[in-house]
Amino acid sequence: MSAADTGAMATPITALPLAACFEFVAHPGTAVVADAISAWPGNPGQALWDAAGLPTLLHFAPDRWLVPAPAPTLLRELTSLARGGSGALIEVEGKWQEVRIAAEHARRILSASIDVEAVLAGRECAAILLFDCPAILGRHDGAFNLWIAASFVHSLLAVIAVVPNPYRGAFVG
Repeated sequence: MSAADTGAMATPITALPLAACFEFVAHPGTAVVADAISAWPGNPGQALWDAAGLPTLLHFAPDRWLVPAPAPTLLRELTSLARGGSGALIEVEGKWQEVRIAAEHARRILSASIDVEAVLAGRECAAILLFDCPAILGRHDGAFNLWIAASFVHSLLAVIAVVPNPYRGAFVG
């Protein structure tokens, strides 16, 4: 029986392979001077996106930025900020794993655990718990980006597979 026969649509949820990822943590009480980085996201909830709409810096919590798969130029700029005493640049490959949810169903799936509009009201990103799994959620031009604490990805996929919805059985990991 096909998805069309059952009225269900394929909704792939895919955990991407672990990739280079960093966090920049500002030292408490130290203002981050980031003249080298244009459009530095200085307030929690702000994010910097590249020309392709991919996130480059997500200010997901006070004094904390997620830096997924940084371009070499950005990595040099952040290293310079860390060496200048503004904070610490920490390699966190293996801590966060990107999870992709089909764009046309992301809002519905996310809303089974969080109120997306309330969480992202006036924000582009936030640290959240998604089905009790630590996560960072970003939104840009209507699309969502999601990073889950890597040790929770399997649990998240298992929970989503049993959450009542019309797409049951169509998830992949």
